[in-house]
Amino acid sequence: MRFVIFTDLDGTLLDHHTYSYDAARPALEKLRKSAIPLIMVSSKTRIEMEALRTEIDNQDPFIPENGGAIFIPGDYDLSVPDHAIEMAGYRVVLLGLQVSRIADAFHKLAAKLPVRALSRMSSAEVAELTGLSLAQAEAAKNREFGEAFILDDPELEESVLNREVQALGLRLTRGGRFWHLLGENDKGCAVSILCDLFQKRYPDIMTIGFGDAPNDAPMLAVVDQPFLVARPDGSHQSLSLPKLTRVPFPGPVGFNHAVLSLLD
Repeated sequence: MRFVIFTDLDGTLLDHHTYSYDAARPALEKLRKSAIPLIMVSSKTRIEMEALRTEIDNQDPFIPENGGAIFIPGDYDLSVPDHAIEMAGYRVVLLGLQVSRIADAFHKLAAKLPVRALSRMSSAEVAELTGLSLAQAEAAKNREFGEAFILDDPELEESVLNREVQALGLRLTRGGRFWHLLGENDKGCAVSILCDLFQKRYPDIMTIGFGDAPNDAPMLAVVDQPFLVARPDGSHQSLSLPKLTRVPFPGPVGFNHAVLSLLD
């Protein structure tokens, strides 16, 4: 049996506060030596994810911006759907709306509610909010398939926000730090498509998923074995799924513990 592992980044493979993956190095090394695909599935942008993939020498497909697209390296041994396009050395399955459509909708949302878009902040503002470097903050602003935003009124009810988003014909999800405005795409849809592509190539695969936040729920719902790592305070996101394993450790510590236990 072959494993294929899908993982969220912020708060899962990466520490919530420091964005470090140091605690997961033993697991990453074992996955590399075992030639087990590690598919990053994140609300981060393509540019952010490409930088991380280079840093940890990851050559596998990846899914940015909450399932906005699937990026498969051009030389990767995997068949792709006929509607995939060629882009910057990748075969890309587009699933989300173009950012211009999202931007128009966000402008209407901001006229009614106290919301601030990540892409419209300065790099210094984003860095202060997130703890990213200025260069990383600039990469986080460069969104292609959705919009990340914050609420300036913490008392605003989620039901009010959701109602206004639905009126725009869009969807809402939430990550570890930001709300996200997007089309019909989500992590689960993208992961499901990629699982099918891997299944055609390797019929005996078992898919594993790691996450920590509400926007990870669709991904965890479509894999064979879902893992929910703890949040920084040791608690877990409220989530009920068959076969769900709650890892008692947060972030990359939890990821490392679960992956090594699974492979051993």
